[in-house]
Amino acid sequence: MKKSKRIITSVIATVLSAVSMVGMTVCADNSDDIIMGDANADGRFTIADVTLFQNWLMGNNVTLNNYQAVDFCEDGVLDIFDLCMMKKELLNYNTSEEYPVKNPVVIDEFTPCTDTIEDKFFNEFFTITIKHQYSDPERVWTVDDFKGIENIKSVQQYYSTNPYRHFLWITLYNPSHENVLKAIHDIESLNIKEIKEIQTYKVFGVPDPDTKK
Repeated sequence: MKKSKRIITSVIATVLSAVSMVGMTVCADNSDDIIMGDANADGRFTIADVTLFQNWLMGNNVTLNNYQAVDFCEDGVLDIFDLCMMKKELLNYNTSEEYPVKNPVVIDEFTPCTDTIEDKFFNEFFTITIKHQYSDPERVWTVDDFKGIENIKSVQQYYSTNPYRHFLWITLYNPSHENVLKAIHDIESLNIKEIKEIQTYKVFGVPDPDTKK
């Protein structure tokens, strides 16, 4: 197995060397404080680093600002084996990330809801988007996080890996257009720093949910 890996690595290294002569650039990094995985040398290990390294391996005209950081096999050769280890390590790295993130890749600004009573949306529920830097996968949001909002029946949360944030699905005891908008604006007035935006759940191609026929 080791012999096979050496043969495959040698072949890939030869191919990469040949490709690098037609435009790919590798910048040496002499820093003693190397963050493993930080291919673009921005001080963090993120999916952007994986994408950069993968593009480099594919022969795209990109620059590895920190080639030492992606030599996960520690064999002096950058190849597909390093990429596989890099992806695996990123999963472990993300789960151990501290929140709030000090230097988030995505800078979120709060966006107030502008929907009106005339807009078509479901009246039983609405969604809350949590800011990237506060999307702690270990945190569990509950009704208690929205003190003073009496009409909230339940809070469910869903996760997304791109761009590393999660969402809250809020359902109401007493559904209506008026109550949805009131709950949204009441929550906005709480000025919860983790919230990016609160949105109604839009209705497309069906009758207004408040209209019974």
